Amino acid sequence: MPSHTDVSAKAAVVFSLLFAALLALQGLVFVGFQASDDANYLSGALGWLKDTFYVGNSHWTLRHTLTLPTALSVSSFGLSPLTVSLPTLLYFIGFLAIQVWALHRYFGLGVAAVFGMLVISMPGMVVNSTYLAPDVSELFFVGSTFWLVVGLCEKTASERRPLRWGWLAVGAIAGLAWLNRQTSIAPVAACALFAWSISHGRSRAGVGWALLGFILVVGGEWAYLTAMTGEPLYRLRTDFHHDPVDRFAEVSRLRQSGGWIDKEGNLSVNVFIDPILALVISQKYGLIFWTAVAASWRLFRGGASAHGRVLKGLLLLGVLSYVFVAANPKLYLVPRYLIVAAWVAAALTAWWIVELWHQGRTRVAAVVLTVLLLAQWAGLALENTRPRAVEQAFVEWVRAHPDQTVYTDIETAARASYFFEFAGVSGDKVMTAAPPPGALFFHSTDRVEQCARQPRCRAQASAFRPTPAWAPVERIVGPLKPLGHLLERLPISGWVPPDIHRRMVSPSFVVTVYRVN
Repeated sequence: MPSHTDVSAKAAVVFSLLFAALLALQGLVFVGFQASDDANYLSGALGWLKDTFYVGNSHWTLRHTLTLPTALSVSSFGLSPLTVSLPTLLYFIGFLAIQVWALHRYFGLGVAAVFGMLVISMPGMVVNSTYLAPDVSELFFVGSTFWLVVGLCEKTASERRPLRWGWLAVGAIAGLAWLNRQTSIAPVAACALFAWSISHGRSRAGVGWALLGFILVVGGEWAYLTAMTGEPLYRLRTDFHHDPVDRFAEVSRLRQSGGWIDKEGNLSVNVFIDPILALVISQKYGLIFWTAVAASWRLFRGGASAHGRVLKGLLLLGVLSYVFVAANPKLYLVPRYLIVAAWVAAALTAWWIVELWHQGRTRVAAVVLTVLLLAQWAGLALENTRPRAVEQAFVEWVRAHPDQTVYTDIETAARASYFFEFAGVSGDKVMTAAPPPGALFFHSTDRVEQCARQPRCRAQASAFRPTPAWAPVERIVGPLKPLGHLLERLPISGWVPPDIHRRMVSPSFVVTVYRVN
């Protein structure tokens, strides 16, 4: 088991290939901007650029681990989808670098290489890394915390004294994880439990230094917000009351509609079963949680003689992270909330596959890896990497008709606002009032239905629905998803639920430009 930090020539080649593949895949599935939560993070970043002592006014604009790096990126390179997403791209590259280095150090090059292949092809990770969101940054901070704890415990055991600066750094990084998103409290607690369990005597003082580092970071932000707002509980009040969540109501709404896929993209049948389904039937994570169960079984049957407790600590982290999300009634069951558990599952699976190989079960190892990769590539082929294709098509239509006044629904206009800015196209001739006779209306059925569910739009939604008198002028149809070209040729429509079939084979978007009569 290698203990030095020098990377061999062979490892350098493997790691270079992994990172080249990552960059290629990020380019292939690049989202850039969703005009959703990332619009709020961008608003916070622009707030910092306008005001030196900026204070966010929402749950999203207070995520300084996203808003501050984005402010730096935009101020340095200008405003574009790439510069807005650059912090997340870099967080993921940093995460992968730390993980493959640590796995190589403790478990060998094979485990690091297999882990890298699994992670960079996992839709729930690689696609997520191409737009601004707190999931990948949470991975970076939590993953860094775990491996720094492992290294410090190892070092402390040999020197019989806590390495204060190292443990302070652990606490500071854990504090950043907490400020980034409070779901990190479970994996951070797992890191603390793991550090305490493998430390002894004076070496446990390191956990105290880590706690101090955590307090300094979290307390520093608290002091700033308190000084600026005069409200000691400003952050907590803003964070914990931003979005009312009712899982029971969401499942009930889905059952009444006859659908199977909830608004987060999960297969949904029951509020108590759904957390399990999110693991075992997932387009975002493929079959990685299935193999993680097999790997865990092997681990507890004595399969890991060297550094086995590191794997068990990692498993504890993954389990606590999953349970916190699955059992928390204050959170929607969003697939991206499972990203930390998926990282752990990938690491355990990589170790298990290499164990199978070393045991001479090379065919089994090869089949497992191949099936995992194929499942993830299928997931990538179904991924919607242009969630705002309607809005982007709208901007292009306006660009092509610069002197034409055009009407559209409030939702489309609001989501398109940053895309107009990115493209340098004026939106002055875009109207969101009820269209008068003779007007042109840019219509997307999906967007109008979304509009009808929004408080800002609900009362006016009926004015945005075409009547039989409206005359179609132009129809714009987006491309099929890559796998959709194959699936539409297969006789599957009879046994696949309609909402699932639509997600698989329908065009990415359909827009009609009407003349209102």
